[in-house]
Amino acid sequence: MKKIILLLFISLNIVSVHAQTSQKHIWDSLQQALQLEKTDTGRVILLSELAFQLHETKPDTAMLLAFEALSLSKRIGFEKGEAVSLNRVGNVYRITGNYPKAMEAYLKALKINEKINNPDGLRRNYNNIGSIYQAQGDYHQALIYLYKAKDLGERQKNNQGLSICLVNMGVNYLGLKKIDSATLYAQQALIIATQINYDRQIGGALQVLGGINVETGKYSLALEYYRLSFPYSAKAENYFDLCLTSLGVAKLFQMIQQKDSALFYARQSMKIAKEKGFIKEVRDAGRFLSSYYRNMRFHDSAYFYQDVTKAANDSLFNEQKNNQMQGFVFDEKIRQQEIETAELKAKEERSHNLQYAAIAVALITFIILFLVLSRSIIVKQKFIEFFAILGLLAVFEFINLFIHPYLANITNNSPVLMLIILIAIGALLIPLHHKLEKWITKIMIEKNKKIRLAAAKKTIQELDAKHENL
Repeated sequence: MKKIILLLFISLNIVSVHAQTSQKHIWDSLQQALQLEKTDTGRVILLSELAFQLHETKPDTAMLLAFEALSLSKRIGFEKGEAVSLNRVGNVYRITGNYPKAMEAYLKALKINEKINNPDGLRRNYNNIGSIYQAQGDYHQALIYLYKAKDLGERQKNNQGLSICLVNMGVNYLGLKKIDSATLYAQQALIIATQINYDRQIGGALQVLGGINVETGKYSLALEYYRLSFPYSAKAENYFDLCLTSLGVAKLFQMIQQKDSALFYARQSMKIAKEKGFIKEVRDAGRFLSSYYRNMRFHDSAYFYQDVTKAANDSLFNEQKNNQMQGFVFDEKIRQQEIETAELKAKEERSHNLQYAAIAVALITFIILFLVLSRSIIVKQKFIEFFAILGLLAVFEFINLFIHPYLANITNNSPVLMLIILIAIGALLIPLHHKLEKWITKIMIEKNKKIRLAAAKKTIQELDAKHENL
């Protein structure tokens, strides 16, 4: 245990230096690419990527970059870029605890991606919206969106996006205390992230596995997972996970009565959260520290962190924000229900169209067979008359069946109006029906009579020839 604690301290101490060096390299590379980029669409993509890289470390700068990308996208009519930019705006709002504004941005991006049928954008939207619900503790609703993201990630074979989604699913199942599901998805995320060397989600998956082992009482294994996660999160400049992991370690050390270590990591979590503007994480670390000092009977410190917690909580969940959030959630639920209804209606229409096509093919096949049989073999007159009438009846009934939905739409399903129109159509079709019936029957019967006569003549000739030979 002492060895693990020492390794944890060493891991945390190397985080800051490594992260700052790596981040500066990425920032310089993207800035250089932005200076060289000549096309507006290329600039939008680079600005959005810069915003993503900075949204956890420098949220104010990230927001300026995201809005610049959004403005340029609107000016040139680049809808895909507009959706990407809105996602980046939402990321900054989410990471700084403004969930209503984040949800608003994500939903605007979702509508654009639905309009242009952009699966990659939709996957990101579903995952981000799931993250909002996750942050508010609505794990069931979060999983609805995360499963949609997972499905798109699997269909696109996008392992990076899939690993992000799987980590989030592990977090939500852990929140629901469904340990088996949480473990399954966290392990899947770790495998995929390791295969593609995606440090950000390797660290995230290890952090979730640490939380799972805390929940099951396997404290030594949990500490090992936490220790392993620190370097990966640091390498990816994932300060959000570093903040969460530090608080997770603090809680674990408190459980095993390592009070000094618990205080150290709780302060580290608070420090990161304050520096990066993670309001929810400031609140969570404040709650832990307030409780810690209260138990240690350091009342001044306890009250101080209690005030910090209250201020953060008020910032997160004031009445105006709650009302905004509820409004967005309600509107989105209504919109999703409308989408589901439209999809069901489209599915029914496709089914009806297939049935109409099958009926049409069957009618054409029947008519062809009728014509072939009546011209090629000897059949009775009543057979021809019956099947001619049956074929015409089927054709006219098919016409009636086909136009019925249009009549219902035109008449607004009024029985009286539909009856009047159908009677009028029938009045026009009846004379035509009788004429076609007589014409087809006469032609087919005459054709069949000729066939029978020719067959009879042929038989007589064959008998005569046979008689002469005798």
